[in-house]
Amino acid sequence: MQSTSTAGELGTPAEVATLYHLLTWITRTLRHRGPTRNLSAGVASALWTIINHAPIRLSDLAERESVSAPTMSRIVAALEDKGYIERTPDPDDGRARLLSPTPGGIDVIADARTERAKWLAAAIEDIDPDDRATVSRGLEILARALGMPDPSGARR
Repeated sequence: MQSTSTAGELGTPAEVATLYHLLTWITRTLRHRGPTRNLSAGVASALWTIINHAPIRLSDLAERESVSAPTMSRIVAALEDKGYIERTPDPDDGRARLLSPTPGGIDVIADARTERAKWLAAAIEDIDPDDRATVSRGLEILARALGMPDPSGARR
């Protein structure tokens, strides 16, 4: 992607298309590195969110993952079938259920994260330290601009 020199040129359709293509390529490349135990990207993302925000209601999970409740319901059912999450009654609302990871669910994400993190770390090592800081900051800013509730992934 070519650098632009004026603020007025930022965000042109061509630049946005290039950025989108780069993000897709990076995501796809990392997704295909390391074990996933047959989890799609969406299912793995939901499991990661459950691990980092448990216990969590399905509706809150759907909102965090930017998908509809019916879509998230199917994802949660798949995770439950694999034994990666469990549902427990919400003490504040007997009709609702809270989602929490099982040890197996935590392991599957830890394994994938470790392998993918190794690939990412190796690529980052080749980047100049100043550029590393720029990439990190830029991704945090972009995640917030896209509505990510907590770009660091830290538990609240």
